[in-house]
Amino acid sequence: MSTKRKVLFSTLLIAAIVTSMVISLGVLVRPTYEYDTDKGTGTVTFSGYNGNANITKLTVEHPMVKVKTAEGKVWQPDDTAYVTSVERYTVQNDEYLEEIHIGPHVTNIDECAFVYCKNLKGIYVDEANEYYTDVDGVLYTKDMKLLVLFPVAHETNGERTKSYAVPEGVERLARNSFYKCDALEEVTLPDTLKEIGNMSFFKCGALKLVDLPESVKTLGSDAFSYCTNMKYAFYIPAGVESIDHHCFYKCDRLEQFYVGCGEDEISLGGQWMPKSENSFTAKAAEFNAAVADRDAYNARRLAEEAPPPVQEGEEASPQQEEETALGMNKTAVIILVVGIFIPSIVIVGLEVIRNLFKDDFMMTKRGRENLAKQKAEKEAIHQAYVNGEYDEEKPEEKEEEKDG
Repeated sequence: MSTKRKVLFSTLLIAAIVTSMVISLGVLVRPTYEYDTDKGTGTVTFSGYNGNANITKLTVEHPMVKVKTAEGKVWQPDDTAYVTSVERYTVQNDEYLEEIHIGPHVTNIDECAFVYCKNLKGIYVDEANEYYTDVDGVLYTKDMKLLVLFPVAHETNGERTKSYAVPEGVERLARNSFYKCDALEEVTLPDTLKEIGNMSFFKCGALKLVDLPESVKTLGSDAFSYCTNMKYAFYIPAGVESIDHHCFYKCDRLEQFYVGCGEDEISLGGQWMPKSENSFTAKAAEFNAAVADRDAYNARRLAEEAPPPVQEGEEASPQQEEETALGMNKTAVIILVVGIFIPSIVIVGLEVIRNLFKDDFMMTKRGRENLAKQKAEKEAIHQAYVNGEYDEEKPEEKEEEKDG
């Protein structure tokens, strides 16, 4: 490879390393609060949040700005402006927040503004807010027609909530509304409900069978994906007009679906039933069915799987505890990026460049001396060939001749 090509390759390699380092460090050094201000209207949108263990309560009212104090730079609210909107994915995968407080001037909160804050117990809205409200820490629109978010770590009487009844009047469950609420076992839906949004109950692993009211019209994509505790048979009322793709993906314990309407009366998305990638067959849904069909199926399956009565003198075997997947926290990510990822790509990059230019300049003094010696020896052999002075007999053959 020519020196020019080596230089070009090295330049591209260095650029790739620097870019990856900037991206990696950029994620880690993001400011705690990020805002976008419309220069024309002056409205402020809360667009990003990168929390830490010292912040368990987040207030969305005034934009936060860094101010110099005797103790250094600290975040303080700017009382001259108000946050009016919260953007999609502003707060996501946070592991420290326990409370979020919404101020009176917030007029729009994206349905995916707060995604999987695993220790979030409640979202509380100022009573003066005309657009949103909360009921025991659960976020709704002011008219109570949309349930925006049920906090992952919501509590009832000091313990994680296991049973929840959505109030009458609610017409829609927002996208991700119960996302990964893994402690929730039972949800009662109101007769006013019309739509269950995309990924509404995604990975609610403890959730048992849900009774859909006759009023429901739409089941969104992945609405019940990974609800692995739902089993036997599920009933879909005749009023449902559409079931989007992968609605029941990975609900592998569901064996049968009963649909109240005819197959030509409902729009079905691709792979809406829980056919896993490891299975080759799945039972076809039964259409024009009744809820009694589901009840009969479930009663039969419960009887079949009922454990035998414990004989006198025997002890019932304890149930195995389910393993929970542990997500990587931010500390682990920092250790991986700073301690392993960045040093590794730097070392590999330097080694590649050093090997490329070992004949040019990137070599130790000893290495250059050895290389010069090797070149001199090769040149001497070549010159001996040219002059006809090189003896091609191997040293071993010469020794044999002497011995003879």
